[in-house]
Amino acid sequence: MNTTWYCTDCETQIETEEIDEHEREGHHVRGAMQPERLIGNDPWNINVHDESQEGQ
Repeated sequence: MNTTWYCTDCETQIETEEIDEHEREGHHVRGAMQPERLIGNDPWNINVHDESQEGQ
């Protein structure tokens, strides 16, 4: 998984090492996780074409 961190008070993307500093200053930090690769049965892969369901 790749994680991207954002400080919503500064409205910028921050590095993982900067999280504690921003939170000490009272800022709100959010993280977004993204898979490194998509696999057909993963819930975030919404464009999967399931051939086993064809013709039913």
